[in-house]
Amino acid sequence: MRRFIAFVLAAFVALASFPRAEAATYWQLVEEGNRLAEAGKAEEALPYWLQAIPMIIADGNKRMAGYYAQQVAYTLDELGRSEEALPYYEMKVQFYRETGVPDEQMRWDILRIEQLKPRLEVFVARPTAGVKPGDLAKHEPAFGALYGGTVDHDPAVYDDLDRAAATYGKPYGMVMVYNSVAEYDYLNVSSLVLEKGVPLQIAWQPKLGLESVTEPVVRAYARKLAEYGQPVYLRFGNEMNGNWVPWYGNPELYKEKFRLVARIMREEAPNVAMVWAPNFVGADYMPYYPGDEWVDWVGVSAYHDAYYRGDMSKSDMVAGLYHQGQKANPLDKFKEIYEQFADRKPIMIAETGYNYSNDTPEARRLGLPIYDASEWAAQTARYVYAYLPMVYPRIKMVGHFNNPRTGDPQAYTMSQNPTLLKAVREAIADDWYLSSLNQVPEDYWLPIAQATLHGKTRVASYVWLGDRGLGKVEYRLDGRLVATSHQVPYVADIDLSGLTGKHVLTVQAYDKSGRLAAERSYTFDASSVKVKLDGRVLDFARQPVNENGRILVPFRAIAEALGAEVQWNAQTRTAIARKGGIELRLTIDDPVPVLNGKRMEPLQTPARNVDGHTMVPARVFAEAFGMTVDWDGRTQTVLIQSPASAAGK
Repeated sequence: MRRFIAFVLAAFVALASFPRAEAATYWQLVEEGNRLAEAGKAEEALPYWLQAIPMIIADGNKRMAGYYAQQVAYTLDELGRSEEALPYYEMKVQFYRETGVPDEQMRWDILRIEQLKPRLEVFVARPTAGVKPGDLAKHEPAFGALYGGTVDHDPAVYDDLDRAAATYGKPYGMVMVYNSVAEYDYLNVSSLVLEKGVPLQIAWQPKLGLESVTEPVVRAYARKLAEYGQPVYLRFGNEMNGNWVPWYGNPELYKEKFRLVARIMREEAPNVAMVWAPNFVGADYMPYYPGDEWVDWVGVSAYHDAYYRGDMSKSDMVAGLYHQGQKANPLDKFKEIYEQFADRKPIMIAETGYNYSNDTPEARRLGLPIYDASEWAAQTARYVYAYLPMVYPRIKMVGHFNNPRTGDPQAYTMSQNPTLLKAVREAIADDWYLSSLNQVPEDYWLPIAQATLHGKTRVASYVWLGDRGLGKVEYRLDGRLVATSHQVPYVADIDLSGLTGKHVLTVQAYDKSGRLAAERSYTFDASSVKVKLDGRVLDFARQPVNENGRILVPFRAIAEALGAEVQWNAQTRTAIARKGGIELRLTIDDPVPVLNGKRMEPLQTPARNVDGHTMVPARVFAEAFGMTVDWDGRTQTVLIQSPASAAGK
C-alpha cells in the first residue's frame, strides 16, 4: 500500500517533466483541469481531462494518458458514477503496463476493475447419480461441502451438537478444534463431541514456536488421533503467512516441520488428512508450501468484514485491497488459492465468518463508531453459499468460527445475530452442505458451455454487477421470454423437450435499477447426436460428430464418464485410457487401436482432432471396457450400457 501511494505522489512530480512538443493544446486542458481539481472542483475538471486524453494518446505519451485516465476514474468513482469510471480504470492499467509499471503499484486499480466489471456465468443442474469423480483425496466427499464450526465457545451450543443442529438447522458434519503443540498429551476436545464420533478439523498450533514440534511430541499426538478413529483434518500451523502467529517468518523450518508431522501421521494415524491452510491476507504463502506429496487438502482462512478491521473510517481503497468492505465481491477471497490448487487438491474454507457488527469490547476500547451491518452480512452469506457449488465446486468444507471471545473489533458469532442466523440456516439447507461424509447431494452444477442441452433443464446464473447492485435475470429461448428469477442464484426451469434443429438460449442480467448489465447467448443443436450411459445423457463441451455413420466423442469426457483414467501423449498424439487392468490407446489419424499392447483391426474412422478436441470412436472405446453399445437412429442417440447396469436388469 505504501509503495502504491508513493507511486501516485511521484506521478504528480513527474508531470513537470512530460514532453510538450506540439502539445500546447492538451497541456492547456490538463493544467486547467488540475487547477480546478486543486480548488476542490473535481467534477468541473472532468471535461478538461476527458478532452485531453485522446490528444495525449495521439501524441504517444501513454504514461501521461494513463495518469489522467486515473484522475478521471477516481473522480467519477467519488461522484458515484462507477459504471462510467470502469473504462478509465482499465485504460490506466493498460497504459501503465505498457510502460513498465508493475501490477503491485496498481493493485487498487486492478481490484477495483474486478469489483466493477459485470460477471455472468450460466450453469446447468445435473444429477450426481452415476457420476464418479476421479482422484478424490483422503476424506474428500465426491460432491458437496462438509459443513461445521466451532462449538466450545458458541453461546448457543457449548459443545452440545444437538443444540448445534437445532440452532443452525442441520447437524454439523464436522467440528472445528484448536489444540496447541506440546501443551497437552491428550486430544483436547470435549467428551460431548468425541462421543458423537464426528469428523474433526483441528488447528494444531505450535504456539511455543516451531522448535517445539519434535518427533516424540508429534508421534504421541498422532497416536491420540488414531485412537479417535474418525476422520481428522489436521491444519498444522495454520495462517503461517501471517505475522500475528509465532510460527511465521521461517518458511524453510515451517516446511520441515510440516513434512515431519505429515510423515508421522501417515505412519501412526491413517485417519488423518493433512491440511495446509494459509490466510488469504498476509505475506506470500507459497514459500511456506511443503509440496504436493505432503498435503492432502488446501485450506484458507477468509472472513467477510463490512468495514476493514471493524473501522468505518477506513476507506474503500483500504478495504478493497483485502477484498473486504461492502463493495467487494466476497467470492474473490477464494479465487487465487482455488485457481492455484483445485486442479489437484480439495479446498476447504477452514475458518470464516460474516461481520454483522463491531459492538464489541475491543471496538469500544479503541473508540470506534459502532455500526450494525446485519443485513449486509445476511446478504453476503446468502450470496456465498448460493454460489460456492457453482463457482468453486471443489471447495469441499466450510468451517464457521463462532467465538465471541477473540479480542477483535469485529463480531462474527452467527448464533448471536438473528438476521444473519436466519440467512445462514436458509442457505445451508441446500443439500450441497453436508452433515456427513456419507451424504451425497442430489445435483451438481455444470458450466453450460460443457453441457449437452436437452429435455427439462434447470439453469442458474452467477451474477456480479459491482456497485450497480443485483436485480433480476431473464432467460430467453430464441428471443422468447421463458423464465425470470429475482433471487440469487437465479434458478429457472426451462423445458427444451421436443425441440429440433439449432436454437439460442439468451441470459440477461439486470441491475437493481432495472437496466440491462450483462448478457450471454448459447447456441445449441437439439438434433445433434447424444450419448447415453446407463440411461443418463452425457455432457460434452464439444458435441459428438457423426462421420459416415461413425460417432466420434471427446476422449477425456467419455473416458471419465466410463470411470477410466486418462493420459495424453502429446509427442505421439495418442489418447490412453486405463480401467480395471485394461489399457486402450488411440492415436490421432491412425486407424489401428492398441488394446492391452495388441494391435486391433483397423477402424473405418480413426481418432481425429476436431476444433482442438481429441475425438474418438464411441463404439470401440466403450466395447474395449466391456460395455455394450447400440444406436437409436430415431433420436440420434448412442446407447451405452455398463455390465453392472445390464446385470441389474
